[in-house]
Amino acid sequence: MMLINKEDLAVKNFSKRLKEAMGENTVRAFSKISGLPASTLNGYVNKQTYPSLDRLAVIAKASGRSIEWLASGEVADENMITVSQYDLRVSAGSGALVEEERPIAEFRFSTDWLRQQGLHGKELSIVQVMGDSMEPNLFDGDLILVRHDEARDGICVIRIDQDVLVKRVQYDYAERSYLITSDNPRYKNIQLDNDFKGDFNVIGQVVRVLQRVKQHDPVM
Repeated sequence: MMLINKEDLAVKNFSKRLKEAMGENTVRAFSKISGLPASTLNGYVNKQTYPSLDRLAVIAKASGRSIEWLASGEVADENMITVSQYDLRVSAGSGALVEEERPIAEFRFSTDWLRQQGLHGKELSIVQVMGDSMEPNLFDGDLILVRHDEARDGICVIRIDQDVLVKRVQYDYAERSYLITSDNPRYKNIQLDNDFKGDFNVIGQVVRVLQRVKQHDPVM
């Protein structure tokens, strides 16, 4: 597993990669190949401006290089799968308002490991726990891997109205209701019956703790 910071994938050394992509072609010659104005390419070469995504795609097609390599210098590894970490402000306490749902970092996992965990091909994300309601299994600051498909029971990330929580969820098929509990006995249970009028959604099931802030023996 390898953490990739978004800022590390910036446009550093793009000019150097562009020159390599153009090969023996001059800027004017590559302009004719790509269809981009020579003045635009000169701006990239001289580090005065940087291309937008659509122009990266044009350069990639003309040079035979990948967009990923042009943008970051990274070469895609078919044996690695990227999973995004989101700033969901997942709460293990009384709830936290989701202000933004945007990726803030990326983790890469080998396809072999994902297959061993039964997670290959699944929709996954990573979020951070806030609060103490799931202690001693989940602590404030833990990073958790969440599977988004086929989630209904177990330790789950859920949304109740505008609050996002991580709780134990038990679905009653007969009553079509949810019992939501905390591992910390100081927190009360939540019963959501079929006639609940608010917004409720099971976002995903917690399948693994990727990073723990405390050393403890989980009983998940």
